[in-house]
Amino acid sequence: MSRTERPKTKLVPVPATNIIPERDVSLPPILEARHLGIDFGGLSAVSDFNFAIGRTEIAGLIGPNGAGKTTVFNLLTKVYQPTRGTILLDGMDTAGKTTIQVNQMGIARTFRLFRDLSVLDTVLVGLHNETKYTLGTAMFRLPQYWRKERIAKERALELLSIFDMQDMADHKAGSLPYGAQRRLEIVRALATNPCLLLLDEPAAGMNPSETAEL
Repeated sequence: MSRTERPKTKLVPVPATNIIPERDVSLPPILEARHLGIDFGGLSAVSDFNFAIGRTEIAGLIGPNGAGKTTVFNLLTKVYQPTRGTILLDGMDTAGKTTIQVNQMGIARTFRLFRDLSVLDTVLVGLHNETKYTLGTAMFRLPQYWRKERIAKERALELLSIFDMQDMADHKAGSLPYGAQRRLEIVRALATNPCLLLLDEPAAGMNPSETAEL
């Protein structure tokens, strides 16, 4: 085997209906969907969907247009509430949780950008889970406010540096090349400090060079 080749990962069953990589079998999956489904009127958009992601796993959801991939993402992030089934995040049931609550639990997802926000402010939006101060502290610009804001900006620039975008901090998000906009979506998602990152077609619409750069 050459140095650039990786050995195939053996998949083994876990209790319930799913499989995960053998290296992750000693710990519960970071995400597990059991018999998940949703109906819109008389239409069953997703039916008996079962899926698990191990703690060190990179997984893909593949299917033709209209198969329900984005609907599954909407279920996992509680944009839609499931009609039936269970979603476990790090062993915790997400039943009844809102999109905000599951994000705070650790699921992050890429979304389209606010085009008129600066690149820096776009990432700062994602840091809302970590940047906490009282309303009075913000209104009166007390020292704690400025300290939290400084820490947040430093963290935002650190995250932008992952994609070498720190020099674009003052640019408007909508003015960036398309490939850079998609990278910024990922940075904003990472800013929420997730345990699981969901990328919904991260390279869609890119040309080959932009895809290779991503």
